[in-house]
Amino acid sequence: MKKKSITLEVDPTIMENNMRIVKENPVEEELNKLLADTVPSQTVKPRPGFCVKTFTKPDNKKVFVNICLTEAIPSPVDISNAELMQILNSDDPSSYRVPMSIGEGRTEQDKSGAPATVYDVAINPEFFSKIEKDDLFQTFFLTVVFEGLQDKYQFELDMQKFTVLKNRKSIGTLQSHRIQIRDVKKCEEKAKPLIEEIQKPAKISELAPAKKREFVYRLRREPPTGEIEYLLAEFMVPASVELKDLNLEIGEDRLVLDSKGLFESVDFFLPCSVDQDIVDAQLNRNKDMLYVKMPIIH
Repeated sequence: MKKKSITLEVDPTIMENNMRIVKENPVEEELNKLLADTVPSQTVKPRPGFCVKTFTKPDNKKVFVNICLTEAIPSPVDISNAELMQILNSDDPSSYRVPMSIGEGRTEQDKSGAPATVYDVAINPEFFSKIEKDDLFQTFFLTVVFEGLQDKYQFELDMQKFTVLKNRKSIGTLQSHRIQIRDVKKCEEKAKPLIEEIQKPAKISELAPAKKREFVYRLRREPPTGEIEYLLAEFMVPASVELKDLNLEIGEDRLVLDSKGLFESVDFFLPCSVDQDIVDAQLNRNKDMLYVKMPIIH
């Protein structure tokens, strides 16, 4: 593969950490089962928010995730983008959690009439308003949702191949959720997992220590529908990683991003050929994001 080194430019005017969610141990699982019948709950019918389309790996089956809203779920602590970045790059990224309710999977028809698996994930409306307006929080949130689905249902999702549907708020009929009624503050006094599922009693888990941190990133196409014009790769680059530490190489069908050993190298093949000579890469320090625009070769 012929590679081309890309000069990174800092744009002062101008995101996803592969958060690991550790499965609970058998003792905790049994304890949660015993407690399930003792915690009061309520059944709520959430309302639509937005819908995300993604795919399973390696069989590439279509999956829809309905992000829906209910006041029965508490909102996470309101923090700034800078505070979120600081937490994600700290020794305890689990100190920030997102309360949510993950529903059971079901089969619905997509717009072409083909069957697809659908999951409903309910969150607080105030937090929904935040992720609607803020790309950093939305990417972080969707990463957490995908990790939660993978952890609960034991399958793998393509974390970079997803699309927020523009013309559909949900696929199929939203299902009712059984939400537990409990004192959220008391839960926060204990160890704080990254993701807290509301249908069950709070799980107390610890993140497995990582040998080296990984870049949070995603790859998407533009425009989302119709003939594709270019690929856009987005990387969350913490302030601790300087421009001089980054080395980006783009081949006709491959992308490699290295940070001199500070993070795990990112190396993946592109779904289509791109024009290496007119790739544009910009590092936005206001958002701590690296944007790589790669026009495709038709």
